[in-house]
Amino acid sequence: MFDLEGHVQAVAFHAESGQLDLRPDSPAYGTQLRLLNARVVAATNDAAGTQAVRGIRVLAAGAAPPVRTVESAQPAAPAPKSR
Repeated sequence: MFDLEGHVQAVAFHAESGQLDLRPDSPAYGTQLRLLNARVVAATNDAAGTQAVRGIRVLAAGAAPPVRTVESAQPAAPAPKSR
């Protein structure tokens, strides 16, 4: 159908609105995502076995920021006070 694997990263899913945020690695793949919007939504829902995705938002092209894990999201322990 279309080959986006390796060129598009799912960044976030907003369950309340059904919006899937996608980040392409180049503007050309961003354009392709916009043109294939309905097909991308259908393929995503088929792969997930659900109808949760109702639309996509194409983010700016480029590398996605690193995913924050629970460990990295916790604040660091305060530094000991010097006397």
